[in-house]
Amino acid sequence: MSTPVLGTTPVPVRVPPGRREVGGLPGTDRVEGAAAVGAVLPEADALAADLGQPVTARLPWWRARLSVRPAAAPWAVLVRDAAGRPRAAAVLVDELSPAAPGERRSTLAAGGDGYLAGVAAATADDARALGCALTAGAASRGTRLELEDLPDDAVTRALAAGAGAGVHPLAAVPFVRRPADGDPLDLLSHGTRKTLRKSRNRIAADGLTVRLSFTSAPAALEELLPDLEVAHRDRDDAHGLPCVLSTPAGRAAWQARARELASAGALEVASLHLDGELAAYVLGVRDGERHGVLEGRFRTRFARYAPGRLLEAAVLRRALLTDGVQLLDWMTGVAPETLLAADGAAARVAVRRP
Repeated sequence: MSTPVLGTTPVPVRVPPGRREVGGLPGTDRVEGAAAVGAVLPEADALAADLGQPVTARLPWWRARLSVRPAAAPWAVLVRDAAGRPRAAAVLVDELSPAAPGERRSTLAAGGDGYLAGVAAATADDARALGCALTAGAASRGTRLELEDLPDDAVTRALAAGAGAGVHPLAAVPFVRRPADGDPLDLLSHGTRKTLRKSRNRIAADGLTVRLSFTSAPAALEELLPDLEVAHRDRDDAHGLPCVLSTPAGRAAWQARARELASAGALEVASLHLDGELAAYVLGVRDGERHGVLEGRFRTRFARYAPGRLLEAAVLRRALLTDGVQLLDWMTGVAPETLLAADGAAARVAVRRP
């Protein structure tokens, strides 16, 4: 991750109820509780935006996670300069640790579930100060510090050093670079192109009507949500797999994430209808030079036509032909062998301290 120079415009300093000095570190604040954390989120987001943090480590993602986790105790740490301007920030929640039953962990409200997290820090020194403050905060709360899905870069390494924590490799996340010239679909393998031709021939032979659409309007998302939910559940139900939408908390988290991203103008819903029925969808995240694939699902009753592959190919082509987009990011390291295409991968790590 690059470390661009912060702008010179001062950021207003907020001192909400619940402020605490952390470990005697000058210029470091820790705030605790939903109200206090909510008050500093815009300030932390302004810093994250200035430093080019991904949308999965910014305000829409934080809001979605905090809005559906009432039992998770939120807290935040901001490192400030002498003028009170933020230089580093992290937003966290305390929750039960999946790796250590009965223990609680402090983890980032950013990223998670394989999606890229991040901590905003202007320099390596700021990251080290933030790491030290996070360790002090976790110690005072009696939790394990477990920060997942961070980029493997100098800022993360400095954060870990300041926290006195270990850095552990995670699955790398594949991506597709924009080609210098030619059609992006030329990047697909011969076998994948053959599958797409077969899919189109079957649709034509069976006389199905095809409607492909892309939308980023929040109102359109609301209209599509019921059908998206049916498609999301379909594959898991067909294979007897647990579905995140089968619990009220999981369903609420899924909906909140989509709605917050849509409200921020960062979500694009791609859908493929066959004879008027939703056959496949892809939720995409527009994030500067990257277009991320948040998730994609298809209805198993349409499997003969490979609608998921058809739609993914359309998403890839559209994204890599869009001005300014340099990368299609698959966003998680899950099942890379099933991806439509990939020509690189970004390393991910976890920072963990007992």
